[in-house]
Amino acid sequence: MGIISTRIHAISAYFGERMRYGLAIQQGCLDHEFLVIVDGVGGFQFAPVLIRRMLRLENSKIGTVYFPWQCGLMGEIFTDLMWLRRNRRMGAKLAEHLLRLRQNYSKAKLHLVAYSGGVGITVFALESLSISINIESFIMACPALSPTYNLAPALRKVRRAYALISKGDYGILGVGTTILGTTDRKHCAAAGMKGFRLPLPITAEDKTEYAKLKEIRWDPSQKTLGHTGGHTGWASGQWLARHFLPIVAGKPLLHCYKIHASHDNSEDTTGYKS
Repeated sequence: MGIISTRIHAISAYFGERMRYGLAIQQGCLDHEFLVIVDGVGGFQFAPVLIRRMLRLENSKIGTVYFPWQCGLMGEIFTDLMWLRRNRRMGAKLAEHLLRLRQNYSKAKLHLVAYSGGVGITVFALESLSISINIESFIMACPALSPTYNLAPALRKVRRAYALISKGDYGILGVGTTILGTTDRKHCAAAGMKGFRLPLPITAEDKTEYAKLKEIRWDPSQKTLGHTGGHTGWASGQWLARHFLPIVAGKPLLHCYKIHASHDNSEDTTGYKS
């Protein structure tokens, strides 16, 4: 499948799922295990719709909650991306929401899944949490943060974290964020394209937190599952069905890579199976 046909298939699946099943804030049972999903800019709720579609088709019992943080009308991507003060406030609101969910479902496994600009909102939320609330995993799909943003304060609140990275995401997270800026307002290629790097200088304590984070990088072999490397490729039905739930469980089927301090870790070959 090419980039255009893959995009058309994803959009078709999105509209079909949304028209048939709607977009309730909460879906499924949260008593045992659930995902809190934070979509990217624009308010389209692309990630929650397609993740829920995959869970339904796979007969998964995992419940979902989506957190709407976007500003104004659907499609206001520039406001969502650029309004840092508001985005930090929405991160604080997400933190409050996570606390309520943990209180109401104290025995359930809680996972965070964020896409693109929503990664920034979720990182801001984790930073603002004053206590640990036992978050199993944090999955960052195409993070629109700058590569050296210090994730350590956020990583302290989770057991493990994964970042889905693609050097093929040069349109949105390369040219786009260089011109318009990342969620943390740096004008550069975002981490979702370049990968995260250890911020320097870094304390030994923060470096320990970064050990929780592994990158899962796109490569051409994933084209067979509909992931052609672009900004929405990870949401291909086949890719999600094959790889998403193992990542949530902390047992990814794709190679994982450590985060390094190198100025360019794109050629790093120290991958290993988690």
